[in-house]
Amino acid sequence: MNKIIYNSNNKNKIKIFKIINKYLKKIKIINELEIYKGKIINILDDYVIIDFGYKFEGIIPLNEFKKEKIKKGDKKDIMVIKLDYNGNCLLSYEKANIFKSWLKIQNDYKNKNTLKGYVISRTKGGFIINLYNNISSFLPGSHIDIKSIKDYDYYVGKSIDVKIININLKNKNIIVSHKILIEKNIEDKKKKLLSSLRIGQIIEGKVKSIISYGAFIDLGILDGLLHITDISWKKIDNPSEKLKIGKKYKLIILEIDKDKLRIQLGLKQLTTHPWDLFKKKIKIDNIIKGKVNKITDYGAFLELYDGIDGLLHVSEMSWNNQLKTAKDFVKINDKVKCKIIDIDKKEKKIFLSIKRLKEDPWKKNIKKYPINSIHKGKIVKILKNNYGLKIELEKNLYGILLNYEISWYKDIENLFKKYKIGDKIKIKILSIDINMRKIYLTHKQIKENKWNKYKEIYKINSIHYGKIKKIYNYGIILKNKNHKFLKFFIPYRLLKKKDYKIKEKIKFKILDINIKYKKIIVSPYINNKFYNKKYFFEKSTFGDLNELIMIKKRIEEEEKKNK
Repeated sequence: MNKIIYNSNNKNKIKIFKIINKYLKKIKIINELEIYKGKIINILDDYVIIDFGYKFEGIIPLNEFKKEKIKKGDKKDIMVIKLDYNGNCLLSYEKANIFKSWLKIQNDYKNKNTLKGYVISRTKGGFIINLYNNISSFLPGSHIDIKSIKDYDYYVGKSIDVKIININLKNKNIIVSHKILIEKNIEDKKKKLLSSLRIGQIIEGKVKSIISYGAFIDLGILDGLLHITDISWKKIDNPSEKLKIGKKYKLIILEIDKDKLRIQLGLKQLTTHPWDLFKKKIKIDNIIKGKVNKITDYGAFLELYDGIDGLLHVSEMSWNNQLKTAKDFVKINDKVKCKIIDIDKKEKKIFLSIKRLKEDPWKKNIKKYPINSIHKGKIVKILKNNYGLKIELEKNLYGILLNYEISWYKDIENLFKKYKIGDKIKIKILSIDINMRKIYLTHKQIKENKWNKYKEIYKINSIHYGKIKKIYNYGIILKNKNHKFLKFFIPYRLLKKKDYKIKEKIKFKILDINIKYKKIIVSPYINNKFYNKKYFFEKSTFGDLNELIMIKKRIEEEEKKNK
């Protein structure tokens, strides 16, 4: 293996190399398109000689300095544009400044700084703005001011404060706004004004505009809202009844919203509330006169005093329950005498009544109709769903005759067929509900209830004959010639065959009698045999009470369809 022999010559070479490396480390590499600090060492007719260190000198065209006054020894930031192997170096003062301006602009955009711009010219849709004397930007026409501008040429050649709202570095496009600074300035002034105001403070403002729900009041830098309900204690339909545009008014601050920069104002609050003026006259049971100023479906509002209204509900207009709407009873501007029946002091509401000025005729007239007394009445209405009849006993006095109170032996399957409006009918007073103001009537209880007699004739398990009256999907209705108004029902599940016909004679056996539903449940009795053994050994309760209810409903539904 060869050995490396070090001698004195090798030591000297190593020392030299170390010195060279140390020197090379001190020499920095010069890169194109980077900025360096340079010193003017000579000014020629067309060029300026710049020394920017590193044993390099370069030239810059004199016109890049434009009107700037320069002299030898001045230090300037320059950009290396081109460097060749012969040591020739082309520099630019102008491009160095543009590069520095772009760095500033990016920083301004990031920190939302305000810049001073110069309006160079008008262009389509806005203006060209010069920033830092060497960067062009675009100011849209809509961002020049918060108000509409008619003379755009006015701004050309003037300096203007702007804020960058968008930058596209790839295309070198900058969009700026002047309006955003105006808005910020106004917002700051609004906040300053709001911080100096307090709720309950009295201020002066001028009516700026009137709208359906109030008015906007000019307070200087800020507008306040005066709602229609805060203009007058008296109800008004339009703010223009009390306000005029351009006129000044003293107002009180009701609410301050510092986040939304809003002020709620009041005008009526500077005057005494009518309740305080007239509270001695507003007492329950007092008789009072009022003028109708509004009518709704549920009642009418009466102006009792200036700024004080009362509600006259439709139910308090007349003892006549036939009154459905207030328009049938009162009209706008009618003067009406009422009685105060209730007061809500917290909500400042008054409730009125006209009918209570007189005695309730219902209570007076009902004395003529004691329980169990018999009278004649007139049918004035056939109730829906075959429910029953409304009977007029005398004017404004009515009773209800329910379907099942008409006959002991059957429910009337179609009241419209049997009765007509205006028919007279004999009735008996069954019960009276004083609170609900209802009278319940009966017709059947005028006559004897013969069900006990029929229960003796149609005893359980007794055999009888009948003819088919009606055939349904759920069973058959039979009639007996001795008592044609009675119904004998054979449920479908008890039928032995399916081909029964109307008027066909059937022998049947009684299973059960249900007086409430006025039906007798029976089963076919064929060849002297009771068909359904289940019903022979078990006591029947009308087959099944729920089934009977369903049957009754189905019969009624079919009758309605055939109506």
